[in-house]
Amino acid sequence: CLTVDSLTRYEAAGLLWFYLYHALDWVFRQTRRIASLSQRSIYATVGLLTGAAFLWPFVVSGDTGAASPKHTPHLGSTQKGAKEMSSSTAAAAAEAAAKVEWGDMVVISGVVIGAATFLFRKYLFGGTKTPELTIAQKAAIAQATKLTADTTSEYNSDRDFVLKMRKAGKNVVIFYGSQTGTAEDFATRLAKDIQSAAVRPLVLDPELFDWQCVASLGEDELALFVLATAGEGEPTDNMEAWFNAFVSDRENPEDSELPDFWQPSGKREFDGDSPLNGVAFAMFGLGNNTYEHFNHHARLIDNRMQALGAVRIGERGEGDDDADIEEDFARWKDATLPLIRRFLGSTTPPESRDEAAVPQPTWMVIELEAKVVWDKGEFSEEAVHAFDARHPYAAPVTAATALTPTADRHLLHVEVDLAGSGMRYEAGDHIGVYPTNADEEVDLLLSALGLLAKADTPISVSATDPFAAQQSLFPVETTTYRAAFRHYLEITTPVPRAQIKALVLPHARSEAARSFLRPLADSKDAHAAVVSAGCLSIARLINAVREAEKRQDSGKGEEEKKEEGQTPFTLPVEAAFELCPRLQARLYSISSSSKVNPDRPTITAVVLQYDAKYEAAGDATLGIRRCGVATNYLLGALRYLRGDRAVQIETTDASLRSRSGVLVSANEGLPQTADASIVAPVYDGKAQMVQSFTLQPLAGTTLADRQLALPVFIRKSAFRLPTDPATPIIMIGPGTGLAPMRGFIQERAQTARMAPGAPMGTTLLFFGARTEEHDYMYRDELEALFADIREAAPESRIITAFSRDQAQKIYVQHRLAEYADLVYRTLLCGREKLGGAPQAHIYVCGDAKSMAKDVSHALVALIAGREGVSEDVAA
Repeated sequence: CLTVDSLTRYEAAGLLWFYLYHALDWVFRQTRRIASLSQRSIYATVGLLTGAAFLWPFVVSGDTGAASPKHTPHLGSTQKGAKEMSSSTAAAAAEAAAKVEWGDMVVISGVVIGAATFLFRKYLFGGTKTPELTIAQKAAIAQATKLTADTTSEYNSDRDFVLKMRKAGKNVVIFYGSQTGTAEDFATRLAKDIQSAAVRPLVLDPELFDWQCVASLGEDELALFVLATAGEGEPTDNMEAWFNAFVSDRENPEDSELPDFWQPSGKREFDGDSPLNGVAFAMFGLGNNTYEHFNHHARLIDNRMQALGAVRIGERGEGDDDADIEEDFARWKDATLPLIRRFLGSTTPPESRDEAAVPQPTWMVIELEAKVVWDKGEFSEEAVHAFDARHPYAAPVTAATALTPTADRHLLHVEVDLAGSGMRYEAGDHIGVYPTNADEEVDLLLSALGLLAKADTPISVSATDPFAAQQSLFPVETTTYRAAFRHYLEITTPVPRAQIKALVLPHARSEAARSFLRPLADSKDAHAAVVSAGCLSIARLINAVREAEKRQDSGKGEEEKKEEGQTPFTLPVEAAFELCPRLQARLYSISSSSKVNPDRPTITAVVLQYDAKYEAAGDATLGIRRCGVATNYLLGALRYLRGDRAVQIETTDASLRSRSGVLVSANEGLPQTADASIVAPVYDGKAQMVQSFTLQPLAGTTLADRQLALPVFIRKSAFRLPTDPATPIIMIGPGTGLAPMRGFIQERAQTARMAPGAPMGTTLLFFGARTEEHDYMYRDELEALFADIREAAPESRIITAFSRDQAQKIYVQHRLAEYADLVYRTLLCGREKLGGAPQAHIYVCGDAKSMAKDVSHALVALIAGREGVSEDVAA
């Protein structure tokens, strides 16, 4: 730079500083990977060297020529200028140059001192009091801190899972990537199945540990991954940091950068190109084959692990939730566990367990005399400032209405207020809602376990294994049996076959109980016909076993029964806690746009109720009707807000059950009856069961105020409108699949109103329902929104398909074929033929199992016909 005629001394210094800084920055980043130098010392050194480089041209400029007092000559022409000067002029110039050099030094020194003062202001002037932050600011800081923690490369022994394994004497680590709790449940069960003298597993949440430690696994250690796929091929939230490290390029995963694993200690030599040489792992994925990216998460991690040198034990397992994921998991275990035992030096499989041998419990329950009890569904004992899936926000409900009052099903519209929470959403995102189990279901289980009389006893539930990753079952230290089953555990799901064999059958003492349970544990078909078809939850399964015992004892006399000394089937509460997965939030596509209503996302949901198909399931107390947990909870919230029967429950009233809150129930026998499950259920005018719920009113309000909050959080989605409003969109959303489309339509209409005359792409909505009269939700609103959109995009319109309004059923896929010309024209975007990058966006939301496939086939046939190509090419 110092010899280029066209550069001044200042320009040369700037260029030299720029290139040298980035060169040194790269060098020190590489050095840090190897030597683990602290970030502060690295950048201090870089700063000193770059500062010296910046000053150097001014120091040496006296040897390269003199400057004019009014003009800095080009560096390359200084010799020529000096030769042409007279001696007196040269002397004056030299004197001026000297002044300029000292002036330059003063200016540069001032810049360096000022920069240093700014950079170290925290240490120089650290006494300034930090102002109080708002909740939104605290949430933003917490999110930034989380992102920093996810990407940091500083070693932290508390996050070193290999160190934790070795301290605990374990040689297998099982990581779960779980969004709904199923993968976590599978990981926990896998640990119990594989446990032996030679195989000592430890189940961990990857979010709490650093992926950089994977390379430190020894040759006699093993990593097991149980990974669910979320959304459209996305990793689960607790695997996000790991996934980003292993798959830095999601478009082309094979081109992902080499992760910066930490140098492992021990004999194994670290290979920079294949850093996982010597690492062994096994993989099971959970997915749903109705989605395009089936088991994408597990497949990518599996491929990247092998590309980095790791060796997989056995085949990758892939569970399909659309078929029978339990059986998929069982088959993978049967094939893989022997290989794992052999790898870890166990020459013989574990001895087959006697079906009567009671397994070691995972959880220990202690009844307490506690003064502070968390029994209202709290998610933390401390104040929370940043809200997420683990720390939901209690959002006030600002609206709850029935969208289709005359339909034969309940269709709900619920709006919540996020103001002050720091949470933000966009059209297409999801809102998670943590529900509460119905009182009838809670009491049914308490009664089956013999706990109804002490349902409100304070308890603490902790792990029996001192090295278990999860030491407490609940997010609070002390709760009650009733609160545990109401707020924290899934109590209505059918009991898996493997769990019947491992946790229920060993407690069967009578021959009748064993005869009833054994086929359900051993036969896939028997389990499907009885437990799955009957939706036999833990409580219903216990009651079914007792009914089987009664049938066998019906022909016996009292003396014979006494001689046998048999007692009715009982299940310990510790086993029940292990059988119940954690109650998970239900995700709903947000049906509003943040551009229109930034703080108030809305939920559009249909209430789920159905009858069990197992003929003997009706023998249970509550009959054969089964109710979805979350949607019926939302219906209960709507009933409370609109003024339906509600009773204040006080813990001081000895005549009532010991609990607090507001009981929303249409059943006049409650709350006086201690067991809600034995009171005859009430049905409404739609022939829907009306469940009872104990709710907590909004803080600071009373029953008369009828105000309520729901525990919610926002989950981001890739389901997004195109950034350019001129891009055409085709939306296909029958039923509640309309939810995200409503948000998109609101946003497009708002854009059309705010920027009249601006280009906007054609917007088409294909909406389907049963009948136009009873099931056409948001009709008036949609028509008004499309009127605004048509001002900017005249071909935009709503196309409906009401399946039951004519003799032959018509669905949205039929309308696609009927409006093929309009759809094809929208896809072309002014071109003659389709080709190249897509110009229009197609959105499909709804039943992925049937509707989505039919829509896909209809679109392929439409394109093939118009383009004159085969359907394979069109697809």
